[in-house]
Amino acid sequence: MKHWPTTKPYSTHIFFAENCPNFCSRSIKSFRSEKRFASLSILRKIQFSVVVFLLSLSLNSGTFAQTPVDSLLQLTYNASEQEKCNIYLEIAQLITNDSAKSNAYVRLAYKMAKTKNHVHEQAKALFSLGQNSFSSFDYEEAMGWYKKSLVLYEALKDSANISNCYNSIGVCHFKLYQNEKAITQFFEGLKYCDTDKENTAKLFSNIAMTHERMGNLEVATNYYRKALEINASVNNLTGMGANLNGLGMTYKSLNRMDSALINYFKAHRIYKKIKRRDNMAITLNNIAGIYLNFPDSLNKSIQYYNEAWAIFDELGWKQYEAEIRQGIGYAYYIQGKYGKAIENYKISNAINEKYGQGFKVTTTNYDLLSRVYEKMNDFKTALNYKKLYIQYSDSLHQKEKYEKLINLEKKYELQKKENEIIKLQARQELTAFQLRKNQQLKQLGFITILILLILIFFVLKKYIDKNRSNLLLAEKNQIIEKSEQELRILNASKNKFFSIIAHDLKNPFHNVMGFSSLLSKEYDHFTEEERRKFAYDINQSTTNIYRLLQNLLDWSRSQTGRLIYTPANIELRQILHKTTNVLNPLALQKNITIQTLYDDEIKIFADPLMIETVLRNLVNNAIKFTPENGLIQIKVEQTNGTVQVCIRDNGIGISEEDINNLFRIESKVKRKGTNNEDGSGLGLILCKEFIDKNNGTIWAERNQEGGSSFLFTVPAPANS
Repeated sequence: MKHWPTTKPYSTHIFFAENCPNFCSRSIKSFRSEKRFASLSILRKIQFSVVVFLLSLSLNSGTFAQTPVDSLLQLTYNASEQEKCNIYLEIAQLITNDSAKSNAYVRLAYKMAKTKNHVHEQAKALFSLGQNSFSSFDYEEAMGWYKKSLVLYEALKDSANISNCYNSIGVCHFKLYQNEKAITQFFEGLKYCDTDKENTAKLFSNIAMTHERMGNLEVATNYYRKALEINASVNNLTGMGANLNGLGMTYKSLNRMDSALINYFKAHRIYKKIKRRDNMAITLNNIAGIYLNFPDSLNKSIQYYNEAWAIFDELGWKQYEAEIRQGIGYAYYIQGKYGKAIENYKISNAINEKYGQGFKVTTTNYDLLSRVYEKMNDFKTALNYKKLYIQYSDSLHQKEKYEKLINLEKKYELQKKENEIIKLQARQELTAFQLRKNQQLKQLGFITILILLILIFFVLKKYIDKNRSNLLLAEKNQIIEKSEQELRILNASKNKFFSIIAHDLKNPFHNVMGFSSLLSKEYDHFTEEERRKFAYDINQSTTNIYRLLQNLLDWSRSQTGRLIYTPANIELRQILHKTTNVLNPLALQKNITIQTLYDDEIKIFADPLMIETVLRNLVNNAIKFTPENGLIQIKVEQTNGTVQVCIRDNGIGISEEDINNLFRIESKVKRKGTNNEDGSGLGLILCKEFIDKNNGTIWAERNQEGGSSFLFTVPAPANS
């Protein structure tokens, strides 16, 4: 499909090098106070505000409003020559919208730096002059300043600024359509990047941009990808967005519209993440342009054009509605909605004329209007617009011929204005001398104010000390409450331990001792069936004693920090087989069926011994509270990087109150099994500790049809 004839989107490319670094930028450090000194910080801010207010009152004689430029000029009164140079350069950066004034301050800084032989300041001043010329679209002159700055930075062996100079010279060549020279300069800049990854990515991106213009689209794609990879490694999201936008343009030129669309959407997501509304609008505009190539997606194109315009309108960039309207008009033209197409083209022309954006958009609109009316068989109107298109095309060519002459006139006016500003600067120096004399007279008033501030300080200090004492007292109360809570938990652990020793461990021993005593003394008086029952009871008691001792051992190792957490990627089926093999004989005694539902491929990242202990305790509990001929189901599922295990029984169930207290050390939830099996409650507490150590969760639920379910989760291996 042919592309519609219009100028390219106003900012399809994002140039890294067009915004060179400011030399006199300041940084603001933010300090975060601790919570307990919040009121102290507020009071100190009050003190500082009082000082600033009173000082401004005494030093400025009632003048409260100052521009940043005025503030910086005041700093020059007592500054050294080198400091003055940097202040003048900073002022120049603040007033770049007035190139004459900006250049005057830069030239003044350069003159002072050269007089005192401050080479670094000379280089900065020359680079700043290049920036101002670049902003005025005089790329030849800008290159001259950049090259002079480069010579000085090379003498200083300042690699970072040498690279910036080569990059800026390359961008000037790019602007002058000297593509080969631009690429040469970018490669020179790469030699001085060293470990500066962001600067390397910037130069790769500019090389890609130049190759794209030259039609070397595959080469451009490779360099954009290199830049993207570097920016991703340093998490430079702004750079990544620019690279993806560039890839989108290259794929569009290769007529790979799907790839272009993918990269534009990726760039848009990044700009949305970092809240760059201007670049979001650019990518939306580019996406809309791609959808013009798909006849079944023209409504999407219109939608994205409208979204782009909503952001431009919000930013106050009203002039870009002309190009947006042109794009929407073309979408309607393809759809055959000629009335809407004509309406949008005319609105585009009106907006373009209102903001004086030149002939290009208007010329294209006249050509498109001619085509629309031709489709509508209104050949007279079509011919009129075709004539207007030809007239504007001629005007556009004529305008380009006069651009050089206009630039020369601007240079003359600029130089004239700079000379006037330098004279004005000399008069300002005289005024500064008078101000220094007046400042001496104000010192007496300052001393009086200082005494007043000292009094205020002592009053505030007393108040602050009182607040500080209250804050410290509150903090200590919190520490005491925390200690009390820890003591309660420790006390509960102690009580739990003694309870197990006193009751849960004593009762099975009584059974063993009682039945074994009867057998040893009166063995012949009992029938074979009675002896078998005694042996079974002794076995049950010793099994309970062993299980309880094993849980006590694991719990004590966990509490004393001797339990080592050694996670690994393990197959869950191995642990399940081991657990069911151990507990199947116990289940068969009650004729209980243990059913397992899982995928053999499921793996977990956990400590195998801990997970085996958890499964053994939960399945044993299920057997204990399930009646004869019951069913226990073990189900395993994997979702979203975690593995969930559910042990479900159809036993006697559990109350809501007991569910809330099951995994708490201080709780006293103890119940007999369906065959009067004893339990200490320690197993569930141990399960909770082991699952927590393995970064999982454990909980219990009541089944609607009866019985209960115990569930826990553990992480799946990362590579799954």
